[in-house]
Amino acid sequence: MRARILLLVLPLLVLPLEAQVADNSQAAMLQKVIDRLDALERQNRELTEEVHSLREELRSAQTAPDSGSNTAASEQPPLNERVAVNEQRVAEQAQTKVEASQKLPLALTGMLLFNAFSASKIPELGDAASQVYRSSNSGATLRQTQLGLQFQGPHLPGDGQVHGFLSMDFFNGPSYLGADWLRIRRGAISFDWQDRSLSFGQDKPLIAPRQPNSLAEVGIPPLAGAGNLWLWLPQARYEERHKLGLSSGITAQLAVMETDESRATVPMEYAETLEQVRPALEGRVAFWHKFDDVRRFEIAPSFHLSTTHVGGSSVPSRIASFDWLIVPWSKIEISGTAFHGRNVASLGALEQGFSIDGDEIRPIHSSGGWTQVSVPVTSRLTWNLFSGLESDRAKDLVPGGITRNLAYASNVMYRIGPNVLISLEGLQNRTRFVSGPEQVQNRYDLAVAYLF
Repeated sequence: MRARILLLVLPLLVLPLEAQVADNSQAAMLQKVIDRLDALERQNRELTEEVHSLREELRSAQTAPDSGSNTAASEQPPLNERVAVNEQRVAEQAQTKVEASQKLPLALTGMLLFNAFSASKIPELGDAASQVYRSSNSGATLRQTQLGLQFQGPHLPGDGQVHGFLSMDFFNGPSYLGADWLRIRRGAISFDWQDRSLSFGQDKPLIAPRQPNSLAEVGIPPLAGAGNLWLWLPQARYEERHKLGLSSGITAQLAVMETDESRATVPMEYAETLEQVRPALEGRVAFWHKFDDVRRFEIAPSFHLSTTHVGGSSVPSRIASFDWLIVPWSKIEISGTAFHGRNVASLGALEQGFSIDGDEIRPIHSSGGWTQVSVPVTSRLTWNLFSGLESDRAKDLVPGGITRNLAYASNVMYRIGPNVLISLEGLQNRTRFVSGPEQVQNRYDLAVAYLF
């Protein structure tokens, strides 16, 4: 009888205990939710206060006089600078980094470039014109594909930093399939401070820093031998930068470099006497001005000094140049370079820096240059029109020499995606010799590029 009573009473005792435990558990969960809501509310208040603070700083920056004040806000960097820094940090975090063995930032860059081209028949010409007519009649290639590296090094005393880059392609060696060799194009190690830089590497001549936009002529840049002094040469550069107010400035550069004298056309009996490389000195002073965020211009006079040694004689190379970049409004950009001097073959001009007539060795006087008009039709489509000319003085040349080489071209580049370009280009090259008719070659090119 007692056992039956216990069986009836025990459930009545257990049910209140379970209810109490359930109530305690629900109370704990409710308290956690309340604590979480309090934390979120506190964070929202902090964010709201920060937004109000930033708005006040922006309002103060817009209404404050140019002379500045002694408030705490004036001691901090301007708001737009802080926003730019934050955007840069976000962009850096969004990229996938390649880590170098020295644990410093390293970025892989480059362009996978496919070219299909067709050209009119190449004339049978001498060595002097080998750079002008340098391709077969038609074909396709990946040899102009580029690989590059960009790196940031350690910080330097005086708030400086080490930077560097390296650019290569597969344009070296013979042109038949399977014979593509990696070639260094440009590269430098640069020690940079706010107002000056010192760099060591290989690049275009300092007196000709610009070049036309083309995906057809990349292995050898466009207008080579027709006004574009392009040859990549070892050099050391020093640069000073000075601002003239908020929207103008001067950049002065000086370079000691090594020329490539082997490009000159030399009679067989004098070939062994030619020194293959020689030192050179170059300088450039650029003045720039910005009217606003879009409209700007830059103009720069330059000089080159070197001497070629051949046949026991010294042949001076003296060149003056002038380059420019003009952006009068957002839908047009004008750029180019002009030069005048003597013995210019060592910088990538026509391969006739001097001539040898009997016992007389004389430098060839040359004038030339190029200009380009670039029109961004839309955010995806850009039209480029460019032309270049090199004119060598006829009385300095030997029979078979080139007195004038003129090239002009036009292309359209369409950006299919953020990093995919397609381009169509047409070019005509007109070469005039000391004797004989003018030679003409037409070339048409389709290019597809994937940037990475």
